[in-house]
Amino acid sequence: MSSMTIQPITKAIGAAIEGIDLNRDLTPAVSDALYDALMTHHALVFRKQALTPEAHVALAECFGPVVPFHPFYPSIEGHPPVAVIHDHRDSPPENHRWHSDLSATKQPPFGSVLRSKLIPPVGGDTLWCSMHAVYDSLSPSMQRYLEGMVSVHDLRVSYAPASGNKQSELRARRLNETTPEEMSVRHPVAMPHPSNGRPLIYVNCDYTTRIEGLPESESREILQKLYELSNNPHFSFRLRWEPDTVVVWDNYATQHLAVADHYPQQRIMNRVTIADDRRAAAKRAVAQVA
Repeated sequence: MSSMTIQPITKAIGAAIEGIDLNRDLTPAVSDALYDALMTHHALVFRKQALTPEAHVALAECFGPVVPFHPFYPSIEGHPPVAVIHDHRDSPPENHRWHSDLSATKQPPFGSVLRSKLIPPVGGDTLWCSMHAVYDSLSPSMQRYLEGMVSVHDLRVSYAPASGNKQSELRARRLNETTPEEMSVRHPVAMPHPSNGRPLIYVNCDYTTRIEGLPESESREILQKLYELSNNPHFSFRLRWEPDTVVVWDNYATQHLAVADHYPQQRIMNRVTIADDRRAAAKRAVAQVA
């Protein structure tokens, strides 16, 4: 681990990790160091990492248990946790707005590990924003105002049934299997991070529909203000993908946006979703025993 370096990308978010081979160097000490780096920087970038599917899953497990399979994307054959996101002419890019993955579920995933397989010659960048920085930018009075407020997140806003390709057909089938209660959930507008307790903003324009208990106009105005802060360049960084780039991000501390300007060029990414924060899960297990 002595050769591994961690270089911050911006003051608010992101770090480039070098001097490590993710296919062979994931010792317990390295796993702990990477987890600590994620807690500090919220998103980690690794270059020139030709991950095997097994190593891809092992990297995700450094941060917590993985999701057995993604509900809306197909998987690599023989490796259910490794989802395939394939943009092409007949399957346009999706979710090209700021969002936190699957926030419209009762237990949103803690994070993701995304690896680039095929990138377009131009375009297809991804941006990440620190939602801790968004919270910190608010005045103390606004922070107090948001305390205790609850927002509604609806799965159908982002994953409305569509047709025309296997991916959309899979999504439609999954949505048909989902109960109305599971499609619309409530989360705090401002909340502590589940592991370190640092406050963050947890609303996004891809899933959040309203703030409960407020007139529609007031809810819309507050949400729009919070969405605009996600676009502040002081709180974000933009990644130009290269082949075999790997990014790990904290799905609570960040939002991300996949720019769709590469369409109709192909873009293939593999993703493993981290179900839970390993330290938060351990704390809950101890509390249950006690």
